[in-house]
Amino acid sequence: MNSNGNPILIELAEQLPPSSKIYKLIMTSKNYSLIISQAKEDFFCFGDMENEFKDGLTGIHILKQNGYEEWLHDMEDDDRLRICGVLQMISELSEELNDE
Repeated sequence: MNSNGNPILIELAEQLPPSSKIYKLIMTSKNYSLIISQAKEDFFCFGDMENEFKDGLTGIHILKQNGYEEWLHDMEDDDRLRICGVLQMISELSEELNDE
């Protein structure tokens, strides 16, 4: 359980929109397994925004539901790649912390 919030996770989350689910999970010190799951979902949706993932929704629709709608309007490929990198680091660090 993430009781006090990990300072590295918090620093990574600050690179994401405050409206995103992953940001809120990290800032409210939720269970690491929830953070891992959300980071992976967002990562895969950013990886292929036009592909259908669940319930017939495309990656872009899921990302909008997950709080990235404003960022998606002006997003360039470099921005998308940077966010994917941040999400991957969040997932990997959360997995390590969850194993401790």
